[in-house]
Amino acid sequence: MPTTPLFPLPEGLEMISLSDTPDELLVGVVSYRSSSPCPHCSTPSSAIHSSYRRHPKDLPCAGRPIRLVFTVRKFFCRNPTCSCKVFTERLPDFLEASSRLTKRLRTAVQEIGFATGGKGGERLGDKLAMPISEATVLCSLFLVPLPEVSKVHIVGVDDWSWRRGKRFGSILVNLETHKIIGLLADREAESVRQWLATHPEVDVVSRDRGKVYIDGATLGAPQATQVADRWHILSNLGDAVEEFLIRAHIRLPEQGAASQKEQVPDKPLSSFSATPASQRKSQARLLRKWNLYQQVQHLHASGMSLRKIGEELGVARNTVRKYFRQPEDATLAYSATITCQSARSLRRLSARALEPGGAQRRAAVSRNQCTRVSGCCDDGTSLYQPSTH
Repeated sequence: MPTTPLFPLPEGLEMISLSDTPDELLVGVVSYRSSSPCPHCSTPSSAIHSSYRRHPKDLPCAGRPIRLVFTVRKFFCRNPTCSCKVFTERLPDFLEASSRLTKRLRTAVQEIGFATGGKGGERLGDKLAMPISEATVLCSLFLVPLPEVSKVHIVGVDDWSWRRGKRFGSILVNLETHKIIGLLADREAESVRQWLATHPEVDVVSRDRGKVYIDGATLGAPQATQVADRWHILSNLGDAVEEFLIRAHIRLPEQGAASQKEQVPDKPLSSFSATPASQRKSQARLLRKWNLYQQVQHLHASGMSLRKIGEELGVARNTVRKYFRQPEDATLAYSATITCQSARSLRRLSARALEPGGAQRRAAVSRNQCTRVSGCCDDGTSLYQPSTH
């Protein structure tokens, strides 16, 4: 049966049968090629050993899925030095070895996967008479060869997670095209050094402030200028400002209650965080500091030296010395004790804010998020001073 325009086949293949089933069309195809090269030594062979059948899927025709009943041969390898004595016929222009999809169907699945992803590709494939699973779509994407990395002048390097919290690697991005150009198996300085050494044209390396990437960039690209990326600059700036404000408020001199009443208080400062998640993070950090302060004071009062305290708590001696010399402050203690109470009250207010007519309650929740760390002492003295800016 000759090849038709509706079902083209490469040279050397011929369609011999066609049958219809409720689910798909079965097309019988046989190979008439006189020889095939050995996959190990590339020596052509025409000595036929036997034949067998494969059943790969092909592109649909007229809205019907197609499955091939493909008769393929096995050949003897006549090269005496080759370790492979019998091999299967290779059809690199039509069907890869051990593949269940033809190359043209595999290309279509990859295009669908790039456009819609795994689940979306599975749903769209059913509509297009190409029944494929989500796993098939994703595996097809992994088979796409990566493009060669051209000359890159500005590269960004950071860590990423193969498995969250378990295994990490390094990712390299061309910051001029904003495309990923490399994934390294680990986040070691040696891996980064080797990659940068193969790209001497790199002029700028954007990295975080970790020692790993500093060493990798210094050894692998000594000619490049190293800069900190924008995200880490803003993150480090925010953490530094927050720590400074907390430290500055801890050391503020106390004022009398009378002077407090004369002033018109603005909105009090809290943990200087814009979101509830950031506030919880700040309060947890305050609680850890307060617990560490109490442990240091307790161990030193029991007669233990600063060096022994550091070994006992697993912290540096300078940290122990800092908490030993720091006077006890009511603000830090108060912030630590209300952490759990403020979280529970915020949840109650949030639940009530979702009830009908809760506009005023939602405003109360917003105010509570800003002021839940602030408060008053037993004598009415404000723990935090209002901001003047």
